[in-house]
Amino acid sequence: MGERCAWLDIDGLPGDTLHQFLTTIQNKPNDKDRVSERTANSYERNVRYFIEWLTDERGANPLEIDSYDLESYLIYCRRDGDKDKTIVTRRAAISRFYDELHGLAGRGDIDVEPDSLPKNPEAEYDGTWSVQESHKQQESGEKIPYLTPEEVKELWQNVPSPRVRNMAIVRLMYQTGMRVSEVTNIRHPRDIDYEAREIRIPASTSKGDSRTVAYKSSLDNLLRRWVDGGMRNAVPGSDESNYLFPTVESEKISRESIRRIVREAADSADLNHDIYTDNAGNTRTKVSPHILRHSMAVNTLKAGTMNVRELQQFLGHHSLSVTEEYLKIASDDAVDTYKAKGGPPEA
Repeated sequence: MGERCAWLDIDGLPGDTLHQFLTTIQNKPNDKDRVSERTANSYERNVRYFIEWLTDERGANPLEIDSYDLESYLIYCRRDGDKDKTIVTRRAAISRFYDELHGLAGRGDIDVEPDSLPKNPEAEYDGTWSVQESHKQQESGEKIPYLTPEEVKELWQNVPSPRVRNMAIVRLMYQTGMRVSEVTNIRHPRDIDYEAREIRIPASTSKGDSRTVAYKSSLDNLLRRWVDGGMRNAVPGSDESNYLFPTVESEKISRESIRRIVREAADSADLNHDIYTDNAGNTRTKVSPHILRHSMAVNTLKAGTMNVRELQQFLGHHSLSVTEEYLKIASDDAVDTYKAKGGPPEA
């Protein structure tokens, strides 16, 4: 397992933290604590999935989490079809990672102050908890937060500068339902067919099988201005980047930058509100980048432009039960629709 694949992008941690973690657990002095390469590979995948879920779904910094985040993640995995054994493996990997962080910092293996690191979210996790509504859902009263088409428009109309790029990102995420990590990794021009208006998401990015998504003609002008109008090429270093959205700091835009864009746009449009405050005192808000994926799903089902199985394939869900959560929300207005349209036709 090379160092390249064990690179981890977390604000506040060195990029090689995951590599140092894997090296440490494979070289423990006693058999009880030492793990095999196969187990280390499993831990790497599961830690990476958890970090990506935290940043994409929760808009949370992995260094500012608590047991409720761990519980919500395991609930998400259960809904995605994970069996008991897989849930236990995921939980063990996450727990071991956070346990080892303090040791890595204390020994100087990573350049971080130990006091700045969170305690293990497993520490306050009640192992008897069943897969019920998450804390976020209990506090907010919302099963899945989403925006109406009108609110989505308000969101992209209020993005900060550079506005063309940021409008393109927000509208692209809504139209395609792509995850934040998938958007940051769009390669230009390899992954995009501008004529067909399709984007190919490789398996390494999509957390599953490769898939293709489509976007609407309404996005053509923004993408042309960004790609062909010289705006992308004006970014210093863009000629050495293979990605659609390079930045001054990096060859591709970061997940944190997209979170900031959406958060600032939501605040400017007065769409944001606090959902709950976690045990660490961090306030979680309604609008994060992942809400655009939720909004695409719910609004698509409400409009009837896809059925639930087509949407499952489009979003890249492993389990139909995950997609069906959107169907429950989309069906809320079924009675009103029946009354407005008169129900089934009669002879």
